[in-house]
Amino acid sequence: MKVELNSDETWALMTYVVDRLLKETDLSDADRARVRRWRSNEMRPAGEPMKLLTRKINEDVARALQTKQRSQIRKPDWV
Repeated sequence: MKVELNSDETWALMTYVVDRLLKETDLSDADRARVRRWRSNEMRPAGEPMKLLTRKINEDVARALQTKQRSQIRKPDWV
């Protein structure tokens, strides 16, 4: 199985994680504003940092799936 995210999907995932982080942590208002500015200024969907994040996420997902597939192969039938 192959799973690969594009830049828009990665941006949506990153936005969801950042929103949850802002809601569930005790950050000062200044820190919340700093995170929001970082998200809007640095992490644009077509920007280079987002392309790098997309590449890293895809590499991590591929590695996790490969590890899971290998462990399935080694798992005994009776388990």
